Amino acid sequence: MPQAIAYGLAAVFTGGTITAAVTFAAYAISIVGTLALSSYQKRKAERVARAQFDAAQVDRLANVPGTVVQRELVLGRVRKGGHVFFKTSVGQYKELFIMCIAVAEHEIDGIEQVYLNDQPVDINSGGQVTTAPYGRAATLSADKDVPFGMLTVTLDYDPVPGSVSASEVAPGGVGSHALDCTVSGRVVTIKEPLPGWTARVHYQYSGFNSFVNIRWHLGAPGQQADPALVAMLPGVWTPDHRVSGVAYLVCQFAYNDTALPSGIPTVTVQLRGAKVLDTRTGLTEFSENPALLMRHVLQHPQFGKRTGFTPAEDTRIIAAANACDDTIDYIPGTVVRLYRGASVFPFGTATRDVLDDLAQAMGGEWAYAAGEFFVRAGVYQLPVMSLTDRDLAVVQRSNDGSESQSGITISPHQPRNEKFNTVAIRIWDQAANYVETPITPFRADALVAADGAELSQEVTMPAVFYAGQAYHIAGIMLRDSRDPLTVSLPFKMSAYPLELFDGVTLTLARYGWVNKEFRVMARTFSPEGLVQLTLKETTAAIFTWGAGFLPGGYAPNTGLPKPWDINPPTLLSISSGEGELVIQSDGTIVNGVRVTWAPIADQSIVQGGQVELQYRVLPDGGWISVLAPGEATEVKFTGVEDLALILVRLRTRNSLAVSDWGQQVQHQVIGKTEPPPNIENLTVSGSVLSWTMPRRVPDLAGFVFRFQYGNNTDWNSAALLHNGLITESPYDLVTRPGGVVTIMGKAQDTSGNQSAATANIVMNLGDPPIANIIEQWDFDALGWPAQPGEQSGWTLVGGKPSADALDSLYGTDDQSFYGADLDPFYDIGAYGQMVYVTTEISISSALAGSIMTLNTQTQGTDLHIDFRLSGPGSLYGADNDPMYGPDADPFYDGPGAWQPWPGQLIAANEVYQFRVTIGAGVDRGILEEMVLTIDAPDLEEEIPDLAVSSGGTTIPYTKNFTSIKTVQATIQANGSGARTPEITKTLPLAPVIRLLNAAGVAVSGATADITLKGY
Repeated sequence: MPQAIAYGLAAVFTGGTITAAVTFAAYAISIVGTLALSSYQKRKAERVARAQFDAAQVDRLANVPGTVVQRELVLGRVRKGGHVFFKTSVGQYKELFIMCIAVAEHEIDGIEQVYLNDQPVDINSGGQVTTAPYGRAATLSADKDVPFGMLTVTLDYDPVPGSVSASEVAPGGVGSHALDCTVSGRVVTIKEPLPGWTARVHYQYSGFNSFVNIRWHLGAPGQQADPALVAMLPGVWTPDHRVSGVAYLVCQFAYNDTALPSGIPTVTVQLRGAKVLDTRTGLTEFSENPALLMRHVLQHPQFGKRTGFTPAEDTRIIAAANACDDTIDYIPGTVVRLYRGASVFPFGTATRDVLDDLAQAMGGEWAYAAGEFFVRAGVYQLPVMSLTDRDLAVVQRSNDGSESQSGITISPHQPRNEKFNTVAIRIWDQAANYVETPITPFRADALVAADGAELSQEVTMPAVFYAGQAYHIAGIMLRDSRDPLTVSLPFKMSAYPLELFDGVTLTLARYGWVNKEFRVMARTFSPEGLVQLTLKETTAAIFTWGAGFLPGGYAPNTGLPKPWDINPPTLLSISSGEGELVIQSDGTIVNGVRVTWAPIADQSIVQGGQVELQYRVLPDGGWISVLAPGEATEVKFTGVEDLALILVRLRTRNSLAVSDWGQQVQHQVIGKTEPPPNIENLTVSGSVLSWTMPRRVPDLAGFVFRFQYGNNTDWNSAALLHNGLITESPYDLVTRPGGVVTIMGKAQDTSGNQSAATANIVMNLGDPPIANIIEQWDFDALGWPAQPGEQSGWTLVGGKPSADALDSLYGTDDQSFYGADLDPFYDIGAYGQMVYVTTEISISSALAGSIMTLNTQTQGTDLHIDFRLSGPGSLYGADNDPMYGPDADPFYDGPGAWQPWPGQLIAANEVYQFRVTIGAGVDRGILEEMVLTIDAPDLEEEIPDLAVSSGGTTIPYTKNFTSIKTVQATIQANGSGARTPEITKTLPLAPVIRLLNAAGVAVSGATADITLKGY
């Protein structure tokens, strides 16, 4: 038959007090019957009953007079007053007040401390209160009769020295007189007593005057009547007044203004409450174990009224009791039981309220379902079963083939109005003499920060008396509330063995749950063979003392990701270099930077989301964003210069949120990491260089060509053949060297990297072409003029500068250590390096575009020719030109730096010097010939349709000719009869043309096309 199962949770609280009165029920059948009260009236009655119960807790420390009052069940160690069920006064002047106070309507284990008006007092074995002002030291008088026929007597107290005396009384009490006596300690000896007289000793002793006397009876069944009351109140308090089964106090107050200035004080006691059965040992004894106290309540005739327990129930209670008995040091160095409980419950209190308070005291929960009691202490319990998709029973099929589905309910969140992050606690604090006291609120700072405000909840813990335990319970409440996920799922009968509060692991692929821990909060069975379970997520950290507080809870919610809780990508690599160069549509090559990251699993990002990359150039650049689709794993961006230092960071976006930034990474951008390939197929034809490349390089900037005289492939010391970079093949050299030379070339990229090896060609280029010599210096004919102080290593031999002999194994520093493979390692004879430097050569005839050529013939190795500008030329006027100031202030500071001679040079009217260096070696360096030539460039101009008169026409031209070598004229067809042109160059730069007919006579009206050539 379907069962309705309900459970109460001590972790649910309302109205400022933890309560299990809120009941969650899953009903498989309808409730049949008529309710005596409407649901509103029922709730109102429950609130009134709870208020009365709470008021009773507040009045625990009062002495309430009355003969008809609620009896009370006292559990654990508490401090309380009681019901004054009897009071009277005795004495001649009614100076002794007596009252009896019932503190528990059952046997208790003992009374540990008595309080008068909240003041703990000491009581001696006779019941006298010895604590001031209720008891004071005093000198008291006493008498002691000497036994008849004896001479000595022992006093009851130590006598005050000098206070002992004796007397004797005549028989019949008529007449008396003093006696002599001696004292030794408490023993007094009388001297010479009269026969038949009665001797008596009189003395003083140091005693105590107590105005309050308190004694108690523990409430054992059939306990004896108080003998002092029977003696003082004959006929009123008889031996039959046993007060059986009630623990009570007998309080006596003697009138005294000093001791009792305000009247009768309130009497409270700290006591050990009811003895309970511990099924683990079989003993009935005092206990503070909340689980054992719950069992006692369930079996109490005024509360649970149970007559017995099933073995399963006792097993659950024992498991909870064992958990409560674990030890812990809430305060370092002070070891106590994990959970202890104590409280006072008036008879008639709803049993569930009592169970609520005791379950709260152990941070646990209880339920009564299907006729059985279930209980769990506030400790982590291992799962007892693993449930998976195979255990679900969402779809049911009937015999006729029809299908039906059972619903699935998931509640993942807690409303804000139910959230709390601070617990304001009230307990009966042991440290405050068991007075109900608010202790320091328990505040979870991490939760307050996450919630943006302090959300406080007042909680009263009636059965808790230790602050450390109260804080632990509050911590469990806070952590458990931050893992609020609750699900209701239908399962097959494989889930039938599960009980309330059992732990299970749930693996459901649909929600991404893998062994996610839950505990069973409700279960319902149906005739169709389904087990409907209500499960709440849990984890061990919830019940760990001192554990921190996570706003999102400790239980991993892998299956229900929060769309606003997204993470940045994991950056894997940043790369730049040749492989990342980008050729733009206009042919421009720019640097590329590629950033990769790990694949993103979050579907809210992959489907419609984005990855945002930001970079900035250090030190002061701003952040620049680049967006990529959410499914991407890399992005490439441009616009960063070579060697720039950048920072890169990543984050993700979906339709609802933006993640935090991931860790930023620094990277230095590299345009190229390897040199361009070597030039191939280098050739020279005349002045035209041609070559090829094995492949096209995206960031190729151009080519560089140098040359060395002779067969020399030293790139670093070679002279440039051109200025800047050559960008295309073939290339026509404007100027070139002559003779045997080695031409070398390298490719160069935009980062300045050059090919690893040179492309070389060695050939004899012959003499450079010279057409229009306008100035020339033959240094051999001039006798080899040399600049003083700058020559080295030569002398004139046969009229030629020749290297001096040098017996050195090694050449100069700028030569290779090893020669060709066929060269011997040692030379028998060698010649040193020679350096010949010309005197200053002043160029004054150079025209625009004039070429300066230096032809040399040498012997020896490692030929190097350099030049430099040494001073001003004719451009600057005469030396006495006032523009330059006095002669003492030279315009030039000195000669310029030496530069490699390129073979030919565009000449300027400057002062030049030349330096010829021939390396040391076995071949003697000899400078055989050296001629400097200034060659003017060819000029050519065409004058079309020139009208020529019979008297002759001077040919007009616009170019700056220095010399006109040839004039060509082509007569146009016309009617003048002109047949032959005649050129007269009486003035070399103003040629005149006439046109002659067949008879040799000059004619007019003819036209001709004129071509002038010269320089």
